[in-house]
Amino acid sequence: MYNNEAKAEEAVHAEEVLEEIRDDISADDDDLREARERRNLVLEAAEDFGVLRTFKSGSVAHGNVNNPVSDADCGAVLDRRSYPTLGPDSSEEEGPEEIMDEVRKHVMPIVRETYPDARSRLIKRAILIRFNDPNDDGVDPSVDLVVALTRKDGDGIWIPNRDYDDWDASHPECHTRLLTAEPKALRRHRARVIRLAKAAIKGDSAPALISFNSEALALEHIVEVDGLIYSLQRFFAEASSSIKTGLTEDPAEVSGKIKLPDGMTRTRAAKRLSFFAEKVQEAIDAEDREAAEAALAELYPDQLPNAKRSAKEAIAQALRTGDERGVRSGLAIAPAAAIKPVRSYGDHDAAA
Repeated sequence: MYNNEAKAEEAVHAEEVLEEIRDDISADDDDLREARERRNLVLEAAEDFGVLRTFKSGSVAHGNVNNPVSDADCGAVLDRRSYPTLGPDSSEEEGPEEIMDEVRKHVMPIVRETYPDARSRLIKRAILIRFNDPNDDGVDPSVDLVVALTRKDGDGIWIPNRDYDDWDASHPECHTRLLTAEPKALRRHRARVIRLAKAAIKGDSAPALISFNSEALALEHIVEVDGLIYSLQRFFAEASSSIKTGLTEDPAEVSGKIKLPDGMTRTRAAKRLSFFAEKVQEAIDAEDREAAEAALAELYPDQLPNAKRSAKEAIAQALRTGDERGVRSGLAIAPAAAIKPVRSYGDHDAAA
């Protein structure tokens, strides 16, 4: 447990800045409440279809969603014995298209009783429901409803894969149980690390991991409560090492290994995660708040826009984000010899 006062004092500036970042990325309580209410409405409508059970999944259910709250995930599980022609366990192995559309047509009239402008469509894994009812801040959470089947053999459920008119094994219910398990202190601490990690990764020019991969890696490597800055550094360092070795396993041991974002290689992802770990360590070692801000601004430029940074770092960030004014400003004060071609992930590397 985190009870080393000397250790806490060592990173006092970094912890202070990180807490401010965490507060900035925190989801608004009203937005979270709205997302949950919409998700619950959809689940209640799906239950009337005659499903075996429903479940809640994704970052809202896992307690690690960031601002803005854009969507909520959930699912309805059909008993394959009541649908003998559907899925890999049947003789006909029918795909998910028709049953998904049936559920959609059942759910939407109920949803529109509360949200008259709601619209829906089928996506790869789910029914996407958009409510077209934003709040004053423009936040308008959608809901993804997965129509799943029980499996004859093995854990988990079959979930749709419309790209191949097929079903894939998964276990979102287990993922939610793992990420919301006791003890409470560790659950909350891990969720904070995940939120901070996701914010840094998502804000990068080419995200190294998908959100679920961050959750899976945190389950593996964040196993005790420590200072938040230390746990974040450990997460990035361990994630880098893990991805360099191989793709992340499904925590439920049902699905295949977790894929990286399109176009991302393990080598590039590991390099970027290692860079994040180095910058967090710089913040830990910082002798004052200014130095801690400068290091963490490499991960959170949107949250620390006024952090003091070198001209080279400022130009690199401006190039990554397309900020022409920032590039011109940096060039005006930087020695020409210091400017090198900027690549978000260093030198080109072979696919891994």
